[in-house]
Amino acid sequence: MKNIAQDFITISKTHDLGDIHLKKDVFNSIAVYACQEETRALLDGRARQRVESKIIDNQLTLSLEVKLQYGQNVNEVSESLQNKIVQMIEHMTGFRCLAVEVRVVGFYFNAQ
Repeated sequence: MKNIAQDFITISKTHDLGDIHLKKDVFNSIAVYACQEETRALLDGRARQRVESKIIDNQLTLSLEVKLQYGQNVNEVSESLQNKIVQMIEHMTGFRCLAVEVRVVGFYFNAQ
């Protein structure tokens, strides 16, 4: 049996009905959706396999591999993507992740 601290984030312990836990796959799905909204970045291949999450002491760190649109500023697009993921996770879950690591693995070209 897996340790709950590694697969789940505890969101709430504030009421008598019980705790609320979110599986790390929930955060991966939100990150994938955020990437799909960023038109200058692309999760190629199997998108969910390009996003990794780690939970240590109820702190979430996400890592993802993306390709960027050729000609775009790498720092600007990566920072925009980081901010978008953090904001979406916080909006949808009320939880703020510790870090979002963006690894640029290449570029893609638009068909002219």
